[in-house]
Amino acid sequence: MQKSLLVMAMGSILLAACSPLQVKLESKVAVPSQFERVAASPDAADVSQWWLTWHDPVLTQLIQQGLQNNHDLTAARANLQAARANAALAFADLGPTAGVSAGIDGHHAQVHNPLSPQTRKILSGLGASGLNRDDLSVTGHSEHASFAASWEPDIFGGKRSDADAARYASMAVTQQWYAVQMLLASDIADNYFKMRSLQKRMQIGQNTLASLTELRRYIDGRFKAGQVTDYDVRDVEIKRESLKAQLATLQAQADVYQRNLAVLTGQSPQQFHVPASVDILNHIPALPSGETPLSVLNRRPDVRQQYALIQASSAQLASAKADLLPRFNIQFIGQTGQLRLDSSTPELKGFGGLISAGVSLPIFTSGRIQRNIEVHDAQAQAALAHYDQLVLKSLAEVDSAYQLQSSLTQQNRYLAQASQQANAQVSKSSQLFKFGNITLDKVLLARINAQDIQDRLVQARLVEAENMLNVYKTLGGGWQAEQTAAQKNQ
Repeated sequence: MQKSLLVMAMGSILLAACSPLQVKLESKVAVPSQFERVAASPDAADVSQWWLTWHDPVLTQLIQQGLQNNHDLTAARANLQAARANAALAFADLGPTAGVSAGIDGHHAQVHNPLSPQTRKILSGLGASGLNRDDLSVTGHSEHASFAASWEPDIFGGKRSDADAARYASMAVTQQWYAVQMLLASDIADNYFKMRSLQKRMQIGQNTLASLTELRRYIDGRFKAGQVTDYDVRDVEIKRESLKAQLATLQAQADVYQRNLAVLTGQSPQQFHVPASVDILNHIPALPSGETPLSVLNRRPDVRQQYALIQASSAQLASAKADLLPRFNIQFIGQTGQLRLDSSTPELKGFGGLISAGVSLPIFTSGRIQRNIEVHDAQAQAALAHYDQLVLKSLAEVDSAYQLQSSLTQQNRYLAQASQQANAQVSKSSQLFKFGNITLDKVLLARINAQDIQDRLVQARLVEAENMLNVYKTLGGGWQAEQTAAQKNQ
């Protein structure tokens, strides 16, 4: 019998080296070699820290503070640690378990002696004096220790598949952490751009208001002289009051974006102020070049996350199929003990051990195993379909973002030229007024028109800057992987 158990144990150990069940899921999307709108280049641009290309120290500092102090990022990091611990727990189930236990017990028993006085006397004469008492008592203690071990060899990979599923789930959570980094950097930049845009527009608006105020004084003078009508006076005043109403809300909007920056960077909004810096909307960087569909798909956290979910579903399906196959187990227990009594009885000592190996095979489960396989197979196919759809969407987003950015750049180039021409027109009108060829209102209207075009250009550049952020997101830029201890010390 012992020989048979040993043979079964050795056979289980050898079979443990067999390859586990594997289920492969393949995407049906043919990834192209190039994008339509991305400029070719031998080296792809580094978009992992895209904010450095804007050359604004304030923006760089805000994003760095956000990546260090943002509470949403801290929560995502904690979720990542929990997922990794869960994966490690799943891998721990692959190994054997062993434990030791020990204890000591004391006991005391006292009962009334049921023997008659004559019987006690006879027994006492025979040397059993302990039985001559009215009450009988027994006192003693026992000691014991044991060692137990068990192991379920993962011959067909069911437990390994469960561990792989947990590991891939952990990888998916890792990609979520990367995505939070990416979105955080983009949100900080977006609020920063909007705040700077409003600050610039307030400056332009104040200059326009000053021009309208000067025009109002000039029109009032001409009205008193009978050269213009009341309609002209009211027309200028309407424009002036309308601009005042617009300026009254711009500061409040800018303050909202500044408070958003405080929250995103983990700081108190009441004492937070963004210092002055460069005119960032006037220095929008060029589109990153050299990106390929494969490089984008390998970088984007959402695509990488969905791919990890496919692998997790595949592992879960393999685990479900492993339930159709036999399961093996090996157990061992060894125990020793000692019993002592307060009588002349010698101590009782002993040692015992047991080793067992077994196998179980499902025969009838009312279709539970097959239904479980069908559930996980459907979930795996759904995960693969979501991945294929996400790949197609991601590839389309890149070309769309690049095309829109090129159009916005061209549009703003025309607006910048119009702004330059409007400023030149202001200079020419000033010269004409100086020599008496036109009246002052023509000069002021040319100035107001130039300021209006400048305000439109600031708004257009904000749209261009925001779409550039969308370009970075479609490329999957804005996150950094964890550094090892050696990398941090370098």
